[in-house]
Amino acid sequence: MKKYILFYSVLLAMIFSACQKLDLEPKGTLGEPELFGNEFGVKKFFTGLYNYLPIEDFNYYGTNSNTAYRPDGYWEAGKNSQGNMSGEFFNTWVGVDNDGFGYWPYDRIREVNQFIQNFPNYKSKFADNMYNSLMGEAYFLRAFFYFGLAKRYGGVPIVKEVQDPFAGKDVLEVSRNTEYDTWKFIYDDLKFAMDNMPATSERGRANKYVAAALMSRTMLYAGSIAKYTQYLGFQGEAATKAGLAGIDPGKANEFFQYAVDAGKFIEAGPYTLYTKNYPDKALNFANLFIDAASTENIFIKDFDRTVPDGTRLRHSYDALMSPTPDMSSDVGAESYPPLDFMELYDMTAYTNPDGTPVRFANRSDIKNAMEPRMRGTMYFDGDVLRGKAFSIQKGIYRTYNGLAADAQGGSNAAAINSNGNRILGGRGWTTEINGTTLNITGAHGHFDDQGGENNGWGAAFVRKYINPTATVADVKLYTSGQHWVVFRLGEIYLNTAEALYELGKRDEAFVYIEKIRDRAGSKVVRPAIDQTLTNIGTINKANYPYQIEKSLQFIRDERERELYGENHWWWDLRRWRTADQVLRQFRLRVLSCYYVASEGKYIYLDEINRWNRDWTASKSCYYEPIPGGEIGKNNKLLPNNPLY
Repeated sequence: MKKYILFYSVLLAMIFSACQKLDLEPKGTLGEPELFGNEFGVKKFFTGLYNYLPIEDFNYYGTNSNTAYRPDGYWEAGKNSQGNMSGEFFNTWVGVDNDGFGYWPYDRIREVNQFIQNFPNYKSKFADNMYNSLMGEAYFLRAFFYFGLAKRYGGVPIVKEVQDPFAGKDVLEVSRNTEYDTWKFIYDDLKFAMDNMPATSERGRANKYVAAALMSRTMLYAGSIAKYTQYLGFQGEAATKAGLAGIDPGKANEFFQYAVDAGKFIEAGPYTLYTKNYPDKALNFANLFIDAASTENIFIKDFDRTVPDGTRLRHSYDALMSPTPDMSSDVGAESYPPLDFMELYDMTAYTNPDGTPVRFANRSDIKNAMEPRMRGTMYFDGDVLRGKAFSIQKGIYRTYNGLAADAQGGSNAAAINSNGNRILGGRGWTTEINGTTLNITGAHGHFDDQGGENNGWGAAFVRKYINPTATVADVKLYTSGQHWVVFRLGEIYLNTAEALYELGKRDEAFVYIEKIRDRAGSKVVRPAIDQTLTNIGTINKANYPYQIEKSLQFIRDERERELYGENHWWWDLRRWRTADQVLRQFRLRVLSCYYVASEGKYIYLDEINRWNRDWTASKSCYYEPIPGGEIGKNNKLLPNNPLY
């Protein structure tokens, strides 16, 4: 029997509930004694709950309530992923969703509460340590569902008992708790889980360190909300006045300290940063995400491409991040790293101090001075995937005499981009210059005659999470099976560093940053602490509504360097209360490669994306509206959140 849980659906709790109401025991179903009276039954019961945890993985589609967290949705990840919604990836389809999709998992919370309420009736059937472990696991699951609620709505109803559906409205209509109480409830559940669960577990199930990892993430979120919500101008809103949307800033350090404590708890555990493939730090960072046995993994969600069609264990990440026909046999790449995020890393200079483009003998020379972590996160020209080398070029300049900025509208733009001097083309197009036939583009774009699908918009493709061992024939929709890393030590170090810095413990914070940057191969492993205040963010030069020290901004940027493409950035922008500024007509830039025919050299230019797309978030994104259908059933959920 496999030693880990595959995420198949079991609606046993719902079946049990229905059977109880009708006093029936249909053949083939399991009743409460069979489920709660032995370890195997509890495992089956919990499996159905793990299936629906609010984990933003490959298949997460954050604008649709029917597919967002459903294990059977396996949406076309890459096309509609959270990275695309927040501008972290460039694509031509998906934009920011300010209003959410009505996440309301009280059916799952009821199932957990059913277990917590009734499991004591079977205590005599378990050894004390096993009983405590299973009860702790239930508290972990409940906390995870409440995290999915709290990060969207702030204060929500805290329901600890199984409600009688035939009770009166005064019982069933539960008011929202304050946002502070909601986050404290999550803390209490996770503390119980940490105190009662063992140090080890089957792959895909929680243990005390997994509970601590969720504690680290949730408490950092709560601390940020407490500190920064005051700058949104929501003080006059009814929900804010009632404590439902926002927390007293004086409580911020309480939550930051909880995050630090959880991080240090994990640090004392069995996990280490992944270094298996040293000294090749680029390969090492790439393999971190496809090695299920990584020493850095705290909790992973398994998928399995070997199961038959119609199951919910697969995803499409490889097919939707790899170009056809030589690296994918279906669809082709649909999402690409923008220059705005590439520039966060140490990278090769492509513009000289005098403003002219650097000349490269080869396209792949752009990688020469890159931080290894960047190369482990993205594929560039010359990198090999599935036996083929990436070939990425946008076009040709017959000559290029001017500044790099001239190509984007400088004083010399007309001459540089005049008809015939700048040559663009489609896949396989050629042109003849001085008797020599030249390919206008690379084999993998950027193609001027093609839309957003399978077209290299810029100088890189996504490498993180790509499975390089899959054959081209096997790379198609719904055939990828690599796991999703839910929690890893790298994130915990970053959580701890940020919380420590917020608590004023700057030197200690940068101990953790140094560990991350050393593994990344960064040029400066331990940057000097800079307490100069700034209100200007790095991405899109955002104008924050508050000032922070430059070294805290550095820690925020380090999160994005390390966690790029792992579905953290959108939630980070929301908890920092900067999304409406960072994503304010955020027009992604791309790095484009051209061949300069007169010189036999290559240049890279900073360009606006060809479709001039922008990503924009409003202040309404910080708190999503309580679902209208729920308010219709329970008006005690009012007042609604700010701006709704």
